[in-house]
Order: sequence, then C-alpha cells, then structure tokens
Amino acid sequence: MEIHRDLDIGQPTAWFLMQRIREAMTSLARPDEMEGPVGIGEVYIGGLEKNKHADKKGKTRKVAVVGVRDQHTDKVTTSPVPETTAARLYRFVERHIHPDADKYTDENKAHNNPDNHETVCHSAGEHVRGQVHTVGIGSFWTLVNCGYKGMFHYISPQHLHGCIN
Repeated sequence: MEIHRDLDIGQPTAWFLMQRIREAMTSLARPDEMEGPVGIGEVYIGGLEKNKHADKKGKTRKVAVVGVRDQHTDKVTTSPVPETTAARLYRFVERHIHPDADKYTDENKAHNNPDNHETVCHSAGEHVRGQVHTVGIGSFWTLVNCGYKGMFHYISPQHLHGCIN
C-alpha cells in the first residue's frame, strides 16, 4: 500500500512491481552452497482456524516451508514443500548445503539422514549445546510469522515463495 500511495500507481501495479523487485533481490542474494555450520528447520505458515470465514474453515491448510541458515554468513534459503518427509527435506539439504558442512536441527525424525548432523532436543528444554543450535533459523521463522500476521494477513500458497525468500 505504501508503494501504491508514494508512486501514485494502482495497487495491482505496486504489487507486481514489488514481486519483481523481490525476485531480482532473491536471485542476487541466493547463496550457491552454504558451507556451514547451518541450522535447518521447518515451519507451517497459514492463518488461525478461528480467524477464517465460515466457508473457509477446515478447507484450507497451512503450507510447510523448510529453511536453512548459514551461521557464518547469516544467509537464509527457504522453500515451500508439499510435505516434510525425510526424503523431501534431505533433497533440499543436498541442494543447498555443502556435503561437509555441519548441520544442526531439532529432534524432528525427518532430519536423521544428513552426515555431520547433530540435534538439540527442544522438547527436553535443550535449545543450545555448545555450537549446536537452531536459534538463527528459529528467529527467521519468527520474523516471517510476524510479517504474515502483522503485514500480509494472508499469502496464497502460489506466491509464498516470493514473500519468504
């Protein structure tokens, strides 16, 4: 809305312009391969059931998004995924992280494949053990959720990748 008002253009034109700027920035900033150590995590993005219109309740579901954050460079790469299976997450990790990088995750069983892998057990109250933690990627997910709730209110699944990268 701010771009729409400042440039005195239509709201759809401002939205289109912002999408193109985001795509350009993403392609410039995307790391080829993270060398680590990296924190790996996933989040489900979508509205609260209680806030949905009566005709939408129970029909729409949250979208799973997986992400990695390099602890040395602070670079983050994310991608919406249809499901958070071990095979799907492993392919994402293989595509974005150097094989020799140290990988840190929570206790999610879907992350048990990678080499050089250590976990922290959030359910037991463990969030940091030496250098092993997922605090950075968790903080990123918090920012994404704040943007979703405070600014966007709704992001359609087909445009989600453009808003979180």
